[in-house]
Amino acid sequence: MTALILAILNNLNKQGNMSKDFRIYQERDRQIIERLSYPRFKGVILFNSPLSDIEEVELLDETRDPLVIAKAMREAGDFLINYKPKGDE
Repeated sequence: MTALILAILNNLNKQGNMSKDFRIYQERDRQIIERLSYPRFKGVILFNSPLSDIEEVELLDETRDPLVIAKAMREAGDFLINYKPKGDE
């Protein structure tokens, strides 16, 4: 039971930290997600009911390690799942 509570608290803390790593904004008629920490990237958010996806990804940092990029994209997906707009977006 203690391990479950620690896992939940760790996940909540991770979600709080993600708000420092990502931002979402409008660019013309498209919604953009941008990762602010290494490896930085930005991409267009597509909402295809009931799922969303990130396309047209542009890497802003040079990296050749596909595992680093895959982890960053997974974190972006987690951020989108838990994203709650502030009202000005």
